[in-house]
Amino acid sequence: MYDLVLKGGKICTAHDSYFADIGVVDGKIVEISNCIDSSNTKKSVDATGLLVLPGVWHTHCHFRDPGVTNKEDFESGSKLAAAGGITFVIDMTNNEPAPATVETFLDKKKNAESKSHVDFGLYGAGLHPDQVKKLVDLGAIGIKVFNTRHPKDVYPYISTLGVVDHGVLFEIFEETAKTGLVCAVHHDDSDWVKRMVYRDYIEKGNINAAAYVDAFSKGYMYGHGMVSGLASSLYLAKIAGVRLYVLHVGVMPDGAYDLIDFAKSSGQPVYAELEACSFLIDRAMAEKLGPRTYVHGRNIPRARDVLNNGPCDVLVLEHAPHHKDEVAKGWDDNFGAPLGVIGAQEFLPMMLNEVNKGTLTLERLIYLTSENPSKIFGIYPRKGIIAIGSDADFTIVDMNKEHVLSSEESLSRSGWTSFDGVRVKGMPVFTVVRGNVVMEKGVVKGARGFGKMISPKKQ
Repeated sequence: MYDLVLKGGKICTAHDSYFADIGVVDGKIVEISNCIDSSNTKKSVDATGLLVLPGVWHTHCHFRDPGVTNKEDFESGSKLAAAGGITFVIDMTNNEPAPATVETFLDKKKNAESKSHVDFGLYGAGLHPDQVKKLVDLGAIGIKVFNTRHPKDVYPYISTLGVVDHGVLFEIFEETAKTGLVCAVHHDDSDWVKRMVYRDYIEKGNINAAAYVDAFSKGYMYGHGMVSGLASSLYLAKIAGVRLYVLHVGVMPDGAYDLIDFAKSSGQPVYAELEACSFLIDRAMAEKLGPRTYVHGRNIPRARDVLNNGPCDVLVLEHAPHHKDEVAKGWDDNFGAPLGVIGAQEFLPMMLNEVNKGTLTLERLIYLTSENPSKIFGIYPRKGIIAIGSDADFTIVDMNKEHVLSSEESLSRSGWTSFDGVRVKGMPVFTVVRGNVVMEKGVVKGARGFGKMISPKKQ
């Protein structure tokens, strides 16, 4: 007796594709063949005409829980992920309080496990070097560092999570290196950014959304400061021996790609997480979105090239929600409004659309959103692959299904999406986590609290 059988679908992996049925028992794949009897199962899914992918990950989520849960919480965030075909998420650390100690990490884990619709990993907040090993022992998927502070100190995480002392940063690298896990860093050069933004914009009273677009185009926001921070971080990471996971690649200027390429060529363990919004949101779309995005089309040509040929190891869209009323203030003061982009629910539809357009192959998409992240974060082959003994995580898609994304359909508590009105071709139609159908044809069916925190294999 199977718990679940997938019938008639085309299995697609990062390396090949073939037609086969899949049998699942106790959350694990137990059979892949062309002769599974679907009458001997508790549930059968007809995948005829559909593609069965390894469960898709989204590794850059800000579910705001605990803390500012009017923007999002773990239930709404994991639910919208399931709706978008995502089977595994990694949540960031800008919470109140941040998961930087044993007590706060365990509190967040307990809270997330009581709410989540999909499986997840939790970063430990990199603030105190002496807490790093303790967080990893509790099951953290890695350590996350905000090497930044916003010019006007308006972000909820900046005042408490900014690590701009490179001595402390190096000690965090040293301690993380001992665990074998990644240290993920949001890089910046806060002093440089603050001086440039104040000098050219804030002191002149030029702070509206159009001014922000201009500052972004000059590389003041999410720009040259990030490359400056990355340059020093790469060297510190090298001498510390840590596996460095670079966040926000794509929104950085071209110099970041050159630095990462050089580090990789010298054998340094460096991984680049590319934000798809860097090439999905062009200048015209950004000006229309205004404060509903922090990305303004600066790096579109290079980012698309990097997607296929450059230092890109993981692909995300990012999910950084803020309430629509907070965001609306950015039309008048975009340097004082919280910046973000909403896209975990829209990520896979947007990328399937790019596959249909020929921007990248389906195999490359699977590699960047399933197989490779599961390897980098130490959960392969439990996840990230369709194989006997692996978790029965599947994202089943219809590459011909067309849809118009909308804020009305978004499950985010923020009440909006950055991709409102965008027409896509290619949609997830089933999301399966450990053999349980948590989304079917757009309807989330899984139970609150079903998702589990998954920890890396011990190094």
